[in-house]
Amino acid sequence: MSLSKLISKYSNNSIITLIITTIDSPVGKIVAAADDEFLYLVTFEDSKKIDKKLRALSKELPCNFLEGTNKVLKKLKHELSEYFKGNLKIFSVQIKAIGSDFQKQVWDQLQQVPYGTYQTYGDIAKSLGRSGNHSRAVGGACGANTHLLVVPCHRVVASNSKGGFSSGIDRKEWLLEHEKKYTT
Repeated sequence: MSLSKLISKYSNNSIITLIITTIDSPVGKIVAAADDEFLYLVTFEDSKKIDKKLRALSKELPCNFLEGTNKVLKKLKHELSEYFKGNLKIFSVQIKAIGSDFQKQVWDQLQQVPYGTYQTYGDIAKSLGRSGNHSRAVGGACGANTHLLVVPCHRVVASNSKGGFSSGIDRKEWLLEHEKKYTT
């Protein structure tokens, strides 16, 4: 479904408006949504979960979506450009995460995984004081991440493989290799 159709599908005549835009990147178009203070969504346009993420955001806020740009999206665009050049290791754009307490704990922990490295789902679970048996729950939280790249869920892998990625395993591998190339 096109972005325009998704916008009209999930806009609900609310007083809250999120501006939504697309940003070109070396690994595909990125869709981002923000108000004047916070970034609410960063995902790839072809992500298999974009519809679900926009629906959840629309339901949680509730909000209208308008295509355009604002200062938060301009900052994100600049930071993404620097990230893809290898110059930016940590994003500073302010985000607003919508999810369960556990998901928010996982997302906070993901932001502690250093650029150019990766950890396993079990490592993340243990860092949260949970047993390795919570690896699957960590994977679920990674899959629910609405701030791809900014909250680097691509840096979490399974103990025996690269694991999953809502925007495709090839893209995840590209991102890991990209970061590795700029780590010194």
